[in-house]
Amino acid sequence: MFKWVRSFIVFLALVTIVLSGCSQKSNDVEIENQKLRSEVEQLQLKVEEKNKQIEQYHKGYNLQIMLYYDIRKLLSALDKGEFSEDEKDLLNDNIAVQEERLVIISENNTHDFLFFENKLDFEWVRLMYFHLDDEGRFVIGYEVYDKTDNEEEKIASRRIEVFTFIEKPSGWKLVDIGTDV
Repeated sequence: MFKWVRSFIVFLALVTIVLSGCSQKSNDVEIENQKLRSEVEQLQLKVEEKNKQIEQYHKGYNLQIMLYYDIRKLLSALDKGEFSEDEKDLLNDNIAVQEERLVIISENNTHDFLFFENKLDFEWVRLMYFHLDDEGRFVIGYEVYDKTDNEEEKIASRRIEVFTFIEKPSGWKLVDIGTDV
């Protein structure tokens, strides 16, 4: 009988060890699952963020295509110093056309943008960059050069004209224009 009791005690000890080992493995597996779930959630957030960035880039890309001819019209008007009603319709209320310039009024600032006086070489106009920001402003930069036969003067005249648009109920309107060198 003593042998049977000793066997039973050994059996209970083994069962206890096995069950506690299984319990520990179960806890380890649960902890690992929680870590993996957390990593999956973080990766899903990154994917969502990247998808939003891609969507924003696509919107900006489509906008630059849509506004291409409008910007060319604006460049032509700026070159000639003549704004028809079509070109004036592209300007926001904060921009006024005057004799030799555009007067641009912003929140804390007023600045002038002088006309090109028929110096713009349209063969050398090209898109440099565009960006649609989170606030809905669309910024697009075009590289431009002046007309000249002198190569050094042409290179020296290189600049980036930066157009900033906002969307209004009547369409995209130019709210600012500046020059970046």
